Amino acid sequence: FYELDYARTSSEEIDKFLDTLDRENRVIFVRRYWYADSISDIAERVSMSSHNITARLYRIRENLKKHLKKAGYSI
Repeated sequence: FYELDYARTSSEEIDKFLDTLDRENRVIFVRRYWYADSISDIAERVSMSSHNITARLYRIRENLKKHLKKAGYSI
């Protein structure tokens, strides 16, 4: 039960974090980590270079780590 509760709470925190992102960054993050789109597919979808997508994903992940640590999760 504890694991399920922890998973639900952490997914709620991720949802809160996603709400802080602008639409473009949210689309990039969700396409990569929910739909498992390739970097090149995402780049084509949002008309950016693959390098730009990679850099954005890195910054988004770093901000997500900070958000989760602030919420009390150990990363």
